[in-house]
Amino acid sequence: MKKNVVLITSIAVAGALGVGGVALGVTALTPKVVTTSVSATPTSTSSAAPSSTATTSTSQSTAQLLTYLIEEEKLAHDVYTVLAEKWGANTFTNILKSETSHQSQVASLLTAYGIADPRSSQIGVFTDPALQALYNKLIAQGSISVTEAYKVGVLIEETDIADLTTAMNSTTDTKILSVLQTLKDGSYNHLAAFQKQLA
Repeated sequence: MKKNVVLITSIAVAGALGVGGVALGVTALTPKVVTTSVSATPTSTSSAAPSSTATTSTSQSTAQLLTYLIEEEKLAHDVYTVLAEKWGANTFTNILKSETSHQSQVASLLTAYGIADPRSSQIGVFTDPALQALYNKLIAQGSISVTEAYKVGVLIEETDIADLTTAMNSTTDTKILSVLQTLKDGSYNHLAAFQKQLA
């Protein structure tokens, strides 16, 4: 018996948005979906063995997806940490706890799949250069005023929702899908909180 496994082969970061005179890089996962066939059950020694390429690709694509997502969650956490300290706004402080939980959930997947955690222990430091650049731009905008800081919150959560939606459409792994749905639900709640402050 054979089944189809959807492999995520690439993740790209694209887009820009100007707010408050600051150019903002907007991240987005853009996986290319490839369908391949692998054996659903072990084959006997007399049959052709499943290609090791499929297994390797699955591991690499899963690593790409999860390492990007955990740093994206760290970006939200780090930006909100800095803006909470600058403006003393409870909205940022309250959402921080949730962002910490989101990172922990993705970290549990990294552990389950034997993937190295790319996160730095330092606030505002990222392995992914695009996320590093985005962090710098968001901090610059959020430092202009508390209103701009709330706009940064809206942008982060809208971007997270878009990225999570794309990721969910690109994998059939139930463990990953469960975590992504939880993160997406949280992002909708955070988005509503920031939008309320701007109403």
